[in-house]
Amino acid sequence: MSRAESLANAATYLSEAVTALNGASRTLDRAGVLGAADQAQGLHDRASSLHTEISLAATNAHRAERPEFYDESGRWVGRFGMEKDR
Repeated sequence: MSRAESLANAATYLSEAVTALNGASRTLDRAGVLGAADQAQGLHDRASSLHTEISLAATNAHRAERPEFYDESGRWVGRFGMEKDR
C-alpha cells in the first residue's frame, strides 16, 4: 500500500470518527450529560482538524506519486486510458 493509499484510508476512518463523535455529542447534550457532551464535542473538533490535515496530505501524496493524473495547475484530470489500477 502506498503512502497516498494509507493516508486516504486514515482520512476515511477519521471521517467516520468525526461523524460518530458529532452524534455522540448531540445525544449526550440532549440527555443532559453536559460534561461528557463538551468532551465529545472537543474530541469531534480535534478529529475534524486532523481529518482535514490527513486529507490534504493524502491529496499531496497522490499528486506526488501519480503526477500524470493531474494537469499543470494541480487539478485532477483522471486516468483517461492510462494504466489500470495496480
